[in-house]
Amino acid sequence: MIKRAALTPWLALSGGALFPLALAPFYWWPVGLLSLGLLYLTLQSANSTRRAFLISWCYAFGQFGAGVSWIYVSVHDHGGTPAFLAVPLVGVFAAFLALIPASWFALRQRLCGQHLSVITFASFWLLQEWCRSWFLTGFPWLFAGDAHLNTWLSGWAPVSGAYSISVILALTAAGIIAFMQTRRWVALLPLLLWPAGEALRAIDWTDRTGEITVGIVQGNVEQERKWLTEEIFPTMERYQSDSEALFGTDLILWPETAITMLYQRYEPYMNRFARQARAAGSTIVTGIPFRWPQGTELAGEYHNSIVAFGDGEGLYHKQRLVPFGEYIPLERAIRGLIPFFDLPMSSFLSGDSEQAPLRVNLHGQEQRSARIMPYICYEIAYPDLVLRGAKEAGLLVTISNDAWFGDSLGPKQHMALAQMRALETGRWVLRSTNTGISALVDHRGRIVERAPVAIRTHFTGTAELRSGNTLYMQLGVIPLLCLMTAPLILAGYRQRKGTA
Repeated sequence: MIKRAALTPWLALSGGALFPLALAPFYWWPVGLLSLGLLYLTLQSANSTRRAFLISWCYAFGQFGAGVSWIYVSVHDHGGTPAFLAVPLVGVFAAFLALIPASWFALRQRLCGQHLSVITFASFWLLQEWCRSWFLTGFPWLFAGDAHLNTWLSGWAPVSGAYSISVILALTAAGIIAFMQTRRWVALLPLLLWPAGEALRAIDWTDRTGEITVGIVQGNVEQERKWLTEEIFPTMERYQSDSEALFGTDLILWPETAITMLYQRYEPYMNRFARQARAAGSTIVTGIPFRWPQGTELAGEYHNSIVAFGDGEGLYHKQRLVPFGEYIPLERAIRGLIPFFDLPMSSFLSGDSEQAPLRVNLHGQEQRSARIMPYICYEIAYPDLVLRGAKEAGLLVTISNDAWFGDSLGPKQHMALAQMRALETGRWVLRSTNTGISALVDHRGRIVERAPVAIRTHFTGTAELRSGNTLYMQLGVIPLLCLMTAPLILAGYRQRKGTA
């Protein structure tokens, strides 16, 4: 007969694999509670640090293996890597990510044991999510709180971000298990935080200061042909001609690297089109690769960038680069090993952390300008980066090329992250992508306009410009970290006293 201890890691693995069902596009948030509850339950059987590490690693491997399985599409379908290599590569990535929560929950077992187990479970869940947001440039994906864009708990996002929602979910799931085991009603106290979140939803944390007309162009350029030399000018013509139909709109947003020639080479064409856009009162904002010219300190280095031209101006270089997609760790050692490590434009340099917003002129009864903060691709997933930039801007824009991931979970999860940043900052977000999902999101994280996926199209809408800071923008995550780690001192004291 199989021993119960041998089944526990498999139960944890199954619980982790359920986790993505709580997120976009499913939003089966009760499954998220079940998943967290299974992790809490299986960790109760851990009688050593090594055992806690194994159980939590199995859970996290299931979580990431299922939740970021969409990476297979870019590695295999677009990266040219054979399936027999692509599948293990995705597995290695998931296994590596799983080391982060496994290490934190092993530390929990070491420091706290089962003392104050409900609170310490939530504390270490928060710590592992927070650590994933910055460790080795960060991968702030698959946070538990991201499942609650439209539930009572969404009211907590402007207070302390998706992190606070994750804490409430961990407390709730562990509390329900503890109540079922002990019948102590105190374990259900976290449930009171749910109606409190509904009350917080009524608060308008930021102020409307005006309006801006916006539009997006979704080119739907085939990923296999996007970087071909013969496609450069047809692609440029596609975006410019589609934008002419939107002239008169204050801001027209193109996707990430919509223009597949270098900024310096595109400049003559850009200047001609800028004159047309300026005459129509429109600012074009596009993604484009930028290379520093000869004679500069960074001569020859590339950036993944955004430029604003026409009736506005500004240049932004991407700060948070995608490992293996935009830069290659240990480049000299692994370049050329498999086709995926030689993708076009995979040697970018990160941009400076202090970059000014773009400026877009507005044309209403009184001409003035708006400050627009841009983010490229998965930069929108970083709460700290978005919070910092949002303070200086009335509108957020984000561009991407999710064609790399096809019709998988990736683009849906990515869209949901943009919605969460809108909710956390109290800012509207305009998003343009090559194949979708392109959308306009209001300051409460709701999609106002959305383009159909996988077709060449465009849309226009009116967005609010907003000012002021949410509580989360003012304080960040530090108060929540302090609040949740304080009980660890008491739990650690009890653990040491019990083992003395």
